[in-house]
Amino acid sequence: MTSNYSPHTILPHSLAENQAVEFIKLDDVDEISAWKKSAQTIANNVYQHQITYTTNVFVPLTFLCRNACDYCGFRHSRIPLGEEYLKPEKIEKILETAKHHRVSEVLITMGDKPEKKYPNAQKWLLEHGFNSTVEYIYYIAEKALTFELLPHINAGTLAFDELRHLREVSASMGLMLETISSRLTHRGLPHAQSPDKNPKIRMTTIKNAGTLKIPFTSGILVGIGETPKEIVKSLFSLKNIHEKYHHLQEVIIQNFQPQKHTPMENFSPPSIDLMEKIIIIARYILPPEISIQIPPNLIQGHELRFIEAGISDWGGISSITHDYINPGHKWPPIAQLTQITREGGYRLRERLPVYPSYLNLDWLSSRVYNLIRTRNLVTKDGYRKR
Repeated sequence: MTSNYSPHTILPHSLAENQAVEFIKLDDVDEISAWKKSAQTIANNVYQHQITYTTNVFVPLTFLCRNACDYCGFRHSRIPLGEEYLKPEKIEKILETAKHHRVSEVLITMGDKPEKKYPNAQKWLLEHGFNSTVEYIYYIAEKALTFELLPHINAGTLAFDELRHLREVSASMGLMLETISSRLTHRGLPHAQSPDKNPKIRMTTIKNAGTLKIPFTSGILVGIGETPKEIVKSLFSLKNIHEKYHHLQEVIIQNFQPQKHTPMENFSPPSIDLMEKIIIIARYILPPEISIQIPPNLIQGHELRFIEAGISDWGGISSITHDYINPGHKWPPIAQLTQITREGGYRLRERLPVYPSYLNLDWLSSRVYNLIRTRNLVTKDGYRKR
């Protein structure tokens, strides 16, 4: 199949939805290669042959979740009484280790609104002095700041006031859109038992983060049953929201990986060819200042293809904790990632969980901003100082 469009006749970021859908369906190798070269040029014009990453530590606050996505291996519903949440003393040890290893980012993540479904979760919170999961998140993020570590909070869908509260103690926050398709919430499909995967609810959280000027991460999950048209609509939804609020510092393009003991454990992940085309077309759809990220532990052996397709970030890499979302996929060592990136003709640079262009008091609370500046955590151009 060939398309009716050429990368030489379409200006970057002026691509129409139907053109993007046609490209995803494309199988003409030479034409894909031409688009790929153009996508790489777009990225190079902005990111100057640099690919970034963060060093992080993963703090899974709770594995309880009121959603039951068919592909999720993170969620657990049978957790011993008293262990509903990671205890403060255990988290403090993780933070001590992270500081020792000179990590910059504390990735705080959890299941969505567990106390709404599990009475024992609410009981644990009250027994430990918290009225809600959000209160506990705030406490942990505040503790991380005392260790000179920067919280990136990924707490699922949140209300406006919850976002505003957590903004005070976070360097950045995130919520994967995953897909704009409400079809996948229908009976028998992956989000049927997941009220918080309603795309309208997720978009409201992302919009509210924009209103509050929170440096934000979002993204799409590829391979859970969506169509090419739905993939493209998801990317355009993120483009449109960023053009209004300018708060999306990065968009993750993540490939589904089957997890054991889930309804989708025998489903196949999306092909590398498909993922490459989505990266290429995302570079054309998204505004140039949005960094495009792909997790390197999910595409091992194919990293150079994605460098050439226009990515600009590898995301968080941890030498301390594993990827709790995809535990079967180990993080590559930084030295290995440095070598691969260099082989592609690029420089690997460490960043903070807040990107350089958001390092100001318009986007950060004074508490977080002052920590970054007084502790001299960044270089003059806003990257991590080592």
